Amino acid sequence: MGCAWISRFLTFALVFGWLPIAQAQERSAEATVVVYNVNDPDSVELAAYYAARRGIAQGHVLGLDCPLKEEISRDDFNRTIAAPFREKMISAGWWRMDSVNPDMVTSTSIRYLAIIRGVPLKIAHDSYTSYLPSRAPLHPMMAKRNDASVDSELASFGLPDFTPSGALTNPYFGRYSQILDEPGFPALLLPSRLDAPTPSMVRRMIDDSLLAEKEGLWGWAYIDARGITSASADTSYIEGDLWLRRLVFDLRRQGMPTILDDNPETFSGNFPVTDAAIYYGWYVGDVDGPFAKESFQFKPGAIAVHLHSYSASSLRSTTRYWCGPLIAHGAAATLGNVYEPFLSFTANFSIFQDRLMTGLTLAESAWMSQRMVSWAGVVIGDPLYRPYSAWNAFYDPRNKPVNNWRTFRSITRNAKFNILNAIFAINKAANATRDPMFQEALGAAQFDAGEPVMALDSFQAALKLAENPAIAARLSMEIEKTTARLPEPDSSRVQEALSETQAQ
Repeated sequence: MGCAWISRFLTFALVFGWLPIAQAQERSAEATVVVYNVNDPDSVELAAYYAARRGIAQGHVLGLDCPLKEEISRDDFNRTIAAPFREKMISAGWWRMDSVNPDMVTSTSIRYLAIIRGVPLKIAHDSYTSYLPSRAPLHPMMAKRNDASVDSELASFGLPDFTPSGALTNPYFGRYSQILDEPGFPALLLPSRLDAPTPSMVRRMIDDSLLAEKEGLWGWAYIDARGITSASADTSYIEGDLWLRRLVFDLRRQGMPTILDDNPETFSGNFPVTDAAIYYGWYVGDVDGPFAKESFQFKPGAIAVHLHSYSASSLRSTTRYWCGPLIAHGAAATLGNVYEPFLSFTANFSIFQDRLMTGLTLAESAWMSQRMVSWAGVVIGDPLYRPYSAWNAFYDPRNKPVNNWRTFRSITRNAKFNILNAIFAINKAANATRDPMFQEALGAAQFDAGEPVMALDSFQAALKLAENPAIAARLSMEIEKTTARLPEPDSSRVQEALSETQAQ
């Protein structure tokens, strides 16, 4: 209850109170440094493009003379990235150093890093680096590793206890305060990487992020859990499934129509995914299912994340791992891991999405969801992207027409943030708009709440409105799944439901 109240309060403060969105964006741009590789012409061009689109001063665009490879050695990182970056932070006056301890940062004017395609992605383990035996590892393997993403290392290397000897606890984890109003850890930076298989995809990420901020990120949320419960044979991964189920609850409370797949397998390749604004799932090494189809595209500005230990092992492929392919298929932002992070030290999806929906930036939300820095995590997208700016702002129907997604959200919020309380309003909206989304979203929530009889009625009503063949096919699959859950007294309805589906 307390966290939900704080989240709603922050939304109010951001939008209606002391910090309007436009002012927040201006402050964030002033606190951003764009980092690119001078040896990569595309990196140079993309840095200039991003800075111009976000209004970032030319003096905040920093070129580094670093290797062109995605993976570099610890020595290369120290010489070509860490040392010149630290020197610039101090010489430009962005970091103020302690007069007694010149290695300690006492204040900063920079909080965000936009790391541009061409800057190396990850730092290989160096077996010759000395370790700190005094650091108590959170996992036995942590103290024996110093591999990391370049981004997570840059996030942490100004912290007082930084050393390349494994993960550090992230002081920003789980917080609610905007980073510009957070004085407690001035040396922490929030990097996000504008990177993709091709330079044109990076430009599209930038443009789509700005468009979604203006028009709103509207569409379906698709959540792909694995059905792990306390009664499962293997509960070692239950934490990840709990994150996803919590995410479903939060998304529906916020008025996002949500489809949950709770089977051990990922979404099947023949599952029709339409109007996808959000995707979270796990646990396959390479992109698969509907997201691997060449024709598939997310909505502009989409947030799409697949949890896997090596989801960001490379960002250059459109078919290997997950982060590159998700961006290639139209997502504007994702999270990933460049090396094995261990489940508990990956991004907590429910925290990440919750903070995004309060109006915080991509970088703030992502690093609030990461327990560790100087580790394997990487954030991909525009660090200043606020996908829900338009969600949380008042609108004038004379200037911006109402869309069905916004209507659905309004109905949910008026029903005490519970779509199950809004059956009459949902059916009324469906009949008025002839949009099957309303009743399909209601049916999905009813099914997940253990109400298959009510869910079947909603899915069948939605099917009668479905003109898009893909949506009709998905509803037919949902009807078939729901009939299998009908209680015994209602088994006579199974044949009726199947007959209606076949007739469609």
